[in-house]
Formats: sequence, C-alpha cells, structure tokens
Amino acid sequence: MAIMTAMLVCACGNQSAEIQKQTAGGNQTAQERQAAGEAQTGNADETTAESGITETAEETDESRTADGAQTAGTEETAGTDSAPDTESPEIREKKEMFGEDCIAEQCFEVELNKGGGTVYFVPYAPSVTQPEFRMEMVRDGEVLCGITPYVPAKAGAKKFKSLDAVSFWDVNFDGFTDVVTIATYGDTQTAAVYYGDMFGYEKEYWSFFREEELSDYLSEQAKAPMTIAGIRDLLTGGKKNGEFESYVEAYEVALNLSVMEGWAASETEYGGEFLYDLIYVDEDEIPELVSGRNGYFVNLYTFRDGTLSMPMNHWAYGAMGNSGYDYAPRKNNMRNYNADQAGLILHTYYMKINERGEMETPMWIETINYIDSNGNGVLDEDEELGDGPVYINGERASLEELDAVYDAYDMGDYEPIEGRVTEAEVRKLLEEANP
Repeated sequence: MAIMTAMLVCACGNQSAEIQKQTAGGNQTAQERQAAGEAQTGNADETTAESGITETAEETDESRTADGAQTAGTEETAGTDSAPDTESPEIREKKEMFGEDCIAEQCFEVELNKGGGTVYFVPYAPSVTQPEFRMEMVRDGEVLCGITPYVPAKAGAKKFKSLDAVSFWDVNFDGFTDVVTIATYGDTQTAAVYYGDMFGYEKEYWSFFREEELSDYLSEQAKAPMTIAGIRDLLTGGKKNGEFESYVEAYEVALNLSVMEGWAASETEYGGEFLYDLIYVDEDEIPELVSGRNGYFVNLYTFRDGTLSMPMNHWAYGAMGNSGYDYAPRKNNMRNYNADQAGLILHTYYMKINERGEMETPMWIETINYIDSNGNGVLDEDEELGDGPVYINGERASLEELDAVYDAYDMGDYEPIEGRVTEAEVRKLLEEANP
C-alpha cells in the first residue's frame, strides 16, 4: 500500500501534467510510483530439469526486435539452484558484460512495452562489495533503473540463496511490462511481483514498484515447488491476456486481482469502502468495469477481442483542484477539470479509449483567469483578475477557437466515473450478464 500514500500527497496537484502525458501514451500514476524502483513483459512454457525449474520463452509480438528476429525475454525463466560445472560461452559472455556477481543464467533480454525498448534484466547475487541480492534493468550498457527486491513475510530474515525463476508480462493489465520472480531465502521459496511504470516527457524514467500484498498472497498460496505457471494460475486461472472468452471472465480476473492486492479491503486509512460499477463508456455493448475509493482514486478496465486493458490505473482526485473524471455514456468521451493556483488556472481535458485499450487525450485546454502582465505564470500583487490567455493543446488560441473546441468535444450529460456497488454486488451483475 506504500504507493497510495505518495499518490494522495502529490497526485492531485500533478494531475494536469499527468493527463498531458496521456497524449504520448503515458500512465496516469507514474509519478506516484517513482520512489519505488521496479519493470514488465511476456509469457512462458515450463519444463522441469534435474538442476531445477527451467522456463523457456514463448515468442510474442512484444518480444521481437526491430528486424523481426526472435529474442528471449517476453516471459522467460531459468533455474539457478546451482552454478554449472562448466560455464557455457553464453554464461561467460553475460558475466563479461555485467560482472562476475551477476546471476548469468537469469540475465534476459526483455522488450519493455510502452516505448521502453529492448533492455537486459540483470540480477546480482550477494557479494563482498554488494552484500544484498539486487536487480537492474540495463540498456546500452547503462542502468535504466534498479529493482529493489521484496522479501515476503514468510521468508523472514533468511539469507538469499537463489533466484529460481523470473518472468515478464503485464500482470495488472495497465499496458506496462511487470516482473515476476521466484526466489529462495534459506529453505523458503517466495514469489514477488514488481509493477512497471514509465513517466517523463523529454526523457523516459522507468520504475518497478514492489506490490507487497500481492507478493505475500502468492507466496502463501502458490503450491511448492513454485513455478511461473502456478503463479499465473492463481492470477488468471492460467490464461494469458488475449485468451479471455468474455468480458465477464476478464472482469472476474480484475476483481480477483484487486482482492489479492489488498485494495478491496472494506475500509482503509485512505478512505471509505472500495466500490465498483459497470458503465458504458464507448459505443459497443460491452461495459467497462470501474473500481476504486470514491473521492480518492478510480480504476477503469475495458475489454476487446479477448484482451483486458486498464486505461485508468489509480487515477487520483478529490484534492488540490482535481474534481474527478466524468464520461458521456456510449460516446467514448471523458472529461476532467483540474484547477491550479486556487482556480486561477483551469485545465480541461477530453479523453477517449483507443483501439489498443489505452487512454488518449486529443484535446487539452488551459484557461488563465488573470492578467499575467509580466508573463511569469503567477498572479502578482500588481496584477488583476480577468480573462487571460487561452491555450489549446499547448498553443495560444482565440476565444473563437475555444468555442469551436467546446462545440466539437463537449458532449454534455456527463456522469461521474466512480464506484456504486460492492464487490459482491458487481460479481452478481457479472453473473447475470454471463453470455
């Protein structure tokens, strides 16, 4: 739950910058997670070798290089219970690349989606200079970000023994590659999930947030010996995204995940009850799933062609000028008002869900409600309230152009995107809708 504290402190004030980022395909809550340190990608077939668990990569579009060649990394794992008697040329090459203390058998080339490109996942065993197990994402010889390992409670203070398996796929359906690991501490095998996120404009910044409650749940529930397939079975019934037979099945998975993450607990320090709803955002007959804590944050899931997507992931509101998110039913048109400087600057955003299940912001309006004579962006003592400049998608515009934008984008009859029913009630709605 550490993410929530950061989100409630800063997310609402940063809302305008965050929604602007949607035009570049960014994620609404990336800045709330930057303090954590973690990444995501793929799918795996499993085999069992005498030396331990061995995972082989299963090729997908996301794991291909620019020239179409196959790369290992969309979701792959390997056993590392013991070092090989004779190092292969591949193992020796990875140690030369990343150092003698890297766990070479678990170094993988990974294709991060959302523009992250090809990186190396590099884990390091404890050493004299670095006494703790650690992980990094490395691109072009430079560390893209570190991943701080999470040790689930069942492992206690036991020492790191081995990294048994690692896999990469979008666990929470938000479009960013996540990391799933199986590691042994002492005589205890544990699972950990790290949610990937990316933020930034001129330069991208990746981080991987330790999803602690989900990791604890998987560590307690996964059958021994743990496998990636076993973890996926707990998360989705064994199905990969794109294989869901209906929105009902997909939304059940999303509901189960929120329970595993701990967000669905009836009450928390962050607000009231966790509520849900089924709403019709776009034109089709498939509803969208809403979840969250009203007045604090909201999630939105959508479904298309067997694929579950999460275009709104813990979007915060309710403080610092952010009034929340509205939608025009069945028009694929969402709206948000966000005020800065006690209402002196008003940001209006119009959003939609694209064919990939991602949120886009085709129109962004900034209205200045004072005469900024010196152009410093704040109201000074010698300046007056009044009609200041208007910016449309960052470009200064006339009032006539502003009226034309409102005519084109404002659909009217908006309703709030927020929860309305309990978990049990939304499950009943899904059961009744089961095709």
